[in-house]
Amino acid sequence: MAAIAVLGATGRTGRMVVDRALARGHRVTAIVRPATTAASALGSTVVTADPCAAGSLTGLLGGYDAVISALGATGRGPATVYSAATAEIIAAMRPGGRLLVISSAALDVPADAGPGARVLAAVLRRVMRHTYSDMARMEHLLAQSDLRWTSVRPTGLTDAQADGSPRVSVGAKGKVGPRTSRADLADYLLDAIDDPHTYRSVVAVSS
Repeated sequence: MAAIAVLGATGRTGRMVVDRALARGHRVTAIVRPATTAASALGSTVVTADPCAAGSLTGLLGGYDAVISALGATGRGPATVYSAATAEIIAAMRPGGRLLVISSAALDVPADAGPGARVLAAVLRRVMRHTYSDMARMEHLLAQSDLRWTSVRPTGLTDAQADGSPRVSVGAKGKVGPRTSRADLADYLLDAIDDPHTYRSVVAVSS
């Protein structure tokens, strides 16, 4: 049993991470923003904090076996939530702490990707350029940190049931599938906590 802190715990993916972690018997702390309903984090300890506010996480993240960030931007406008929150998370964690964050498979196109996947990735990076730029800033901050971090890059997220056999590319060099169920993503995040092959690495994942 691990002690896990989940940021973004009331979003669709964050709720799934909390639920799957609790089902495994982990001790979960859901860190939610002020004025956010915590009903979906039922069964976990709930802590209120704005992860993008300077110093808001100080003293909150030092005692966990792993921290998982399911934070994400909404809309297509300028975005800073990924980089701003990650900077605060890094500052609040102890050196060598275990951090997993959610990014996007569209940040890179693997060499064996087909033409359709290349076109889709290019369109996504153009339409969601602010979001992807902020994800890239987040991953740069991770690479400069002293944490045991993993940036998990799912393909298009769905609410389908877990199929239990996600496709994984450590280093995000190989092709994965076009869709990722949130349940499979949550299970992979939890499975990867103790996987040293994923430390200080990006990982592409799909259902």
